[in-house]
Amino acid sequence: EILQLTKEGSWGGSLELIEEQTVSGTPSSIDFINLANNPYDVYFMTVNSFSSATDYGALSLRVSTDNGSSFKTTGYQYANQYNNAGSNGEQRSTSYSSITNMTPPNSGASPFASNCYAYLYNFLDSTKYSFATFQSTAYISAVPEYEGYFGGGVYPVAETHNAIRLFPQNSSNVDQGTFKLYGVKQI
Repeated sequence: EILQLTKEGSWGGSLELIEEQTVSGTPSSIDFINLANNPYDVYFMTVNSFSSATDYGALSLRVSTDNGSSFKTTGYQYANQYNNAGSNGEQRSTSYSSITNMTPPNSGASPFASNCYAYLYNFLDSTKYSFATFQSTAYISAVPEYEGYFGGGVYPVAETHNAIRLFPQNSSNVDQGTFKLYGVKQI
């Protein structure tokens, strides 16, 4: 039975692709809306070859309660650890405008692109906070330097969050990237 469930993609932990967006032009953000149309307790997101149009555009995330008509701009908490060839450290805030620093910031060095994956928890559960955990990596060939980030964040208000926005923290535009959102099937 387990083999049949796995083959069908019905076994817990398997992924269902909900939406894929590849950057065209230079949008200010990438939005995934109407999450309730694909309800999951856990979402999985991948970001490939992301960069912002200008310096210091680390990937950031905001939540919405109205299917993306507006997004929450205050009250987020986040923390991460970073490592690169020359140093390491942490970044954190208990009151920020987004869950930020999900990727290394664009250094202005070319070429630059970062890759990231994140798990999103409880977004559609009005009785729980919405959490995100993430890990990312980038190699800046012009420096040259490798960078890696891992961490997480929360929007500490128990309400339904039915859309997410991804954007560069420096209010720049998204220069490139492919963004995929999956639902994680439960047993």
